Formats: sequence, C-alpha cells, structure tokens
Amino acid sequence: MKVEFNYDKSQLTSIDELTVSVADLRDLVQAFTIGNDAQKIQELKIILESIVRKNRLLPGAVGVISSN
Repeated sequence: MKVEFNYDKSQLTSIDELTVSVADLRDLVQAFTIGNDAQKIQELKIILESIVRKNRLLPGAVGVISSN
C-alpha cells in the first residue's frame, strides 16, 4: 500500500509552516506500524485532522489517501 499526503493548495503551499507537536509526530510514526491498511489510513486521517485544527486551518487542508 502506498500512502500519499495531499494538501489544499488554496490554503497552503509547500513552503508554509505548520506547528506540529512531538506527540503528533510520535502518533504519525506509530500509525505506520499498524498492520491493517484501512485502520492505518483512518488513524493517519485523525492525526492530520488534529494538526489542521491546531493550526486553525479549514477542514480538509491536509489529508491522506491510499493507493495500491
């Protein structure tokens, strides 16, 4: 499974800075150890939604999709 991170280019550019806590980074790394792909993607989405909320961005500013 391939995981692709995407972002809404109308809200962010590739040079924008986001505040990400150490706990969020830890959770992102740990999410990749989940064996079930569907569960892994769901966990990544939850973590990214939290990062978006903490940075006061609109929902959907940053996301993740999976492809085979």
